[in-house]
Formats: sequence, structure tokens, C-alpha cells
Amino acid sequence: MDVLAHYHMFDYRARCAVAVTTEIVRALQQRHGLDPLTTIALGRAVSCAALLASSLKNGKEYVHLSFAGDGPLAKVVAECNGDGHCRGYTVPVQLLSVLNLDEGDVLPESVGAAMGASGFVTVTRGLAGESQSTYNAVCDFANGEIAADFARYLTESEQIPSAIAAGVKLASDGSVLASGGMLVQKLGGTVLEEQELIDVEQRMALELNLSDRLVAGETTEDLVRLIQGAGGGYGLLMQRPLIFRCTCSREKMMQALVAFSEEQLKEIRDETGKLEVRCQYCAEARQFRLEELLRH
Repeated sequence: MDVLAHYHMFDYRARCAVAVTTEIVRALQQRHGLDPLTTIALGRAVSCAALLASSLKNGKEYVHLSFAGDGPLAKVVAECNGDGHCRGYTVPVQLLSVLNLDEGDVLPESVGAAMGASGFVTVTRGLAGESQSTYNAVCDFANGEIAADFARYLTESEQIPSAIAAGVKLASDGSVLASGGMLVQKLGGTVLEEQELIDVEQRMALELNLSDRLVAGETTEDLVRLIQGAGGGYGLLMQRPLIFRCTCSREKMMQALVAFSEEQLKEIRDETGKLEVRCQYCAEARQFRLEELLRH
């Protein structure tokens, strides 16, 4: 089961969120037909969105992450709300669909190489159905590797010292074995020495191997215990399930079509043989009859 677990660390001087997103990433891979690299990119982004959502209080609140670069992997989008409902997509879903490779050429070997040399992270916080409550922040890429870009956003835009890890482990056939992320942040009004955070970052970089540990069956508490080290006490504050769930509906999709005139709708139907809308987040497609659209 996918889960988001929230801990205190260093005797309440820091907090740690751990997200296990394996089942969500499996669902997204199957729905969108992702290739291995887009699967890894989206898995990292969904894990980061879930980690950021660990501070949300209810299901109306949500966070939306968009990573947009100048490489062949143009965009990676992930979203999570306060109830732990996650969704996301990539553009394109498969890199081969946009790369004109000659014989001997190879695909990008990393997410950062696929995202490109420059780009932006956009973080949106809001309340569902209340656009006036939306808040956006933008930050330059660190290196396009998703977790590092997210860490840079937290440091530069929210000015919170943070350590981030996010990983996806694939089997030899490209299927998802494990996906997850970890976030450690200093708590406001407390004293966390710079060296303590550096030690955490080093353990996350050198010892964590997050996706491998999840494949091995380690729990969120096992991971926190490893990262905590000998620097004080830790404890569980909150835990909730994470699931894939999209907010699209037939009514919302209908609104995308009723904006067209009758002539335009007939032209779409004649060209494509149907009046259909496909959700970018969940890949669900719904078809409509001209008569029902004209009644709205």
C-alpha cells in the first residue's frame, strides 16, 4: 500500500516526510503508456508532490508541481491533495515519439539529460474550486533531475533548509518495482545546526538508496531511523494512505466541448469520427453525442 508518513526528528527540531508511491506510479505507467525514463521522471515528481502535500490540512487543499525544460522531455506534472490523492502526466509520454534518431544514436541516459540544460519548476498551492486562493512560485532548474530542482525551489522560494531524495526502481522489463521520496526540513523557531543538516544530506546521498530499500521491504520508520542517526529522538506524527485519483468528470469534459459552435463540433465529428475528450492526467476518454452538447 502506498503511504505518506510524517515524523518529527532531532527531538522536534526537524520534520521528515516519507512517501511510498509505488502503486500510483504503476497505475500512471499503465494508463499513459510511459517508457522507462518518463516513468522515472513522473515517479520522482509524484513523490515530491506527495511530500509537499504532507503539510496540507484537508482534501480541498492541493499542491501542483510542473517541471518544464528545453529538452525532449518537455514537461513533467504532478499533483497531490490533502487527502493523499495523486495524479500526473508527462509530455511526451514516450521519448521516441519526439526524437528523430539516426542509426547509432542513443536515448538520453538520465532524467536531467531528457529535461534539458535549462528550465523552470512551477509550484502551485491552492484550494479546489477557488481560483482566487491560488498561489504560484517559480524557480530555475538545478539540473533537471526533479528532486534537486524541488530542493532548490524549497531553499530559494520558501527559504526552508531541506534535504530531498526521490527514486524509482524498475525491473528489467521496465515495470515499476518501487517508487518513493523523503523530505527532511528544519522546523521554524528551532535550532538545527548546519552540520546536522549536512550529515542528513550525506546519509541520504550515500547510504539511503531509497528505492532499493523499499524493494527490500524496509518501512518508513526504518528509513527515518537510518537518516536520523544518533542525533536525537524521532517519532511518528501522522500517516495517511496515498492513492491515484483524478478529479476529471464527464461534466468537466463536456464543458471543454460546449465552447465550440455547432459547425465546429460537426467538423470535429466529421474529421475524427467522434466527439471525444481525453483527460491529460488519467488518460480516460469520454465520448459525447452532438445532441447532448447542443442542449447545454
